[in-house]
Amino acid sequence: MKTVLVVTADSALQSRLLRNFASASVFVAATDADALKTLRIVDVDVVFRDSARPAADLHTFVARVKDVRPSALVVAIAPPDDATDGADISLPAGFSQRDLEAAVRQVGDRRRLLHEIATLRSQAAGPAVSEAPPAETIREPAAFARILTEFTQVLAAGFDLPRTLEMFLDAIGELLRPSRSALLLLDETRQTYRVSTHRALAPQIVSSVRLNASDGLPRWLASQGRPARLHDLSDPEVARELTLLGGVVAVPLLTHGDLVAILVVGHPVAGGAYGRPEMEILFDLSTHLATAVRDITLHHQLHHEKEFNERILSHMSSGVVTIGRDEKVGTFNRRAEEILNLRAAAVVGQDLRMLPSPLGDMLYETLAHGRALPKSEIQLPLGGLWLEVSTYPIRGDEATPLGAVLVLEDRTAQKELAARKRQAEESQLLARVIARIADEIKNPLVSINTFVELIDERYDDPDFRKLFSSVVRRDVRRLVQVFEKLAGLVSEGELNFSTVDVHAVIDEVVTAVELSDEGLGKRLNFDVTRDARPQVVRVDAAQLRKSLSYLVWYLAHNSPGEDAKVTLSVGRHAGPDEPEAVRIIIGSRTAAVPADKLGRLFDPVQMVQESLIDVGPAVSQRLIEAQGGRLQFRQGRHELAFHISLTPVES
Repeated sequence: MKTVLVVTADSALQSRLLRNFASASVFVAATDADALKTLRIVDVDVVFRDSARPAADLHTFVARVKDVRPSALVVAIAPPDDATDGADISLPAGFSQRDLEAAVRQVGDRRRLLHEIATLRSQAAGPAVSEAPPAETIREPAAFARILTEFTQVLAAGFDLPRTLEMFLDAIGELLRPSRSALLLLDETRQTYRVSTHRALAPQIVSSVRLNASDGLPRWLASQGRPARLHDLSDPEVARELTLLGGVVAVPLLTHGDLVAILVVGHPVAGGAYGRPEMEILFDLSTHLATAVRDITLHHQLHHEKEFNERILSHMSSGVVTIGRDEKVGTFNRRAEEILNLRAAAVVGQDLRMLPSPLGDMLYETLAHGRALPKSEIQLPLGGLWLEVSTYPIRGDEATPLGAVLVLEDRTAQKELAARKRQAEESQLLARVIARIADEIKNPLVSINTFVELIDERYDDPDFRKLFSSVVRRDVRRLVQVFEKLAGLVSEGELNFSTVDVHAVIDEVVTAVELSDEGLGKRLNFDVTRDARPQVVRVDAAQLRKSLSYLVWYLAHNSPGEDAKVTLSVGRHAGPDEPEAVRIIIGSRTAAVPADKLGRLFDPVQMVQESLIDVGPAVSQRLIEAQGGRLQFRQGRHELAFHISLTPVES
């Protein structure tokens, strides 16, 4: 079906029907009188009439439709009980989508049957007499000059497509003097052609006619690539679309193989038909107009895309700055204005040196070398803004970049927030450390103070002096170690590197731990596994001993019961993607650490609230990494272990 007429005042019913005829020309009439007016000027295939509301008698309406358009089919939409006498097909008022599709198929079948009958009758009646070709007339030179003058005005329309089309139709009017004319362009869907500009067409045709781009007249023009004259068309459906627009000639506007528009021209005001010279001139002019239409459409498309991109840039949360090969700023979006406190009007079109340093240098480096700079944080010297900046080149077909883009985000607020958070964490850590120091040194100081108060009375007692010496020495050593750990949290101090054998350092650690119970109240059992070769490294031996001791004490402290077993092994190790290293493993099968503590083992802020012994791994990690090593924690099925990797020194 090419043309459909919907007769109803119900907007909901209109919308429901229109959705099913997207590729057809659909005309709408609110009353029977309006419908008959449309039928007098349009050859309609099928009429859908709403008979559920008070209106003229259906039988009378159908009779008048058949008088005006005998080939039109009438589909009556009415309640089931109402009579639909005279209508070709009936459809219930509450029809479903399936009912409508069945009615449309039935209409299509009847249309094809009527078309075949008409074809057979025309063949039986004998061959039609072709219209005699018109005499080829040549217009006077003055007339041609006037026509060319009219057409050259199209060039002055610039990129105004409606004005260009209006001028073209005026020029065609001067050339051919047609009774009516129209230009059809593709709509937004790029699937149908609709009337864009016309002369003397009925409003109903202008607003409702749609030609499917892949069928009928558009398909014929696109495939043939030449004008279609009514008396030359053998396909009645193609001829019917041409007559629907009141035309006798349709000219394709082709460019680069695409049908960009269709020119439809009606009968001449005076004379029989158009001659060959006029058709050739019309085709040539249409071809030139097709190029102009394509260029204007492309221009508007690029303009809309440019506006769309500018709107995207203006609403981006990041600042965007671009430069071209001329090293001048091409884009400076709203967010860049806010971040850098510069007006786009004062920067766009200017040299990149207008940008704050080092942003211009970064853009120039990307443009000159074609290398993208990954995200990095910089602080502008002027104003002290912290920015996260990245750049990348804009490439085309050539080897050298067309330009460069800089994307920046303001990180000043985040930096200030991070500084305040860090300050709060440091204050929190300080409060926890002070509380832990007070708890850790309270007992040693109490015992020392007690002995100091009794020393004058019991100095001559040798047992007292012996007990005083051992207890005070132990408590003072504990105090010294407390402050050593606290110092290790904030600074590793000055390192004195020397070349030592790791085996010797392990022996010293074992001896020192065995001589000092550190108040653990546990029996420590060591199992040392040695490599036959010396394992020489360059470290600060004293700091390494402290690190290893803290790890041994941590495992012993977390071993329940009175016995703690610690294993120490030394050897060479090389991973698949790692260089060879001296590996020290300190493990324990008796230690047990809760899973929630393992995730924060090397976080002093979290572990200081447990005890200063629990801070030991964090201090050890800091000291070992300061010497170029690495400390990791491993948990096996039955063992907890620390892995220390140090760079070997080859002898």
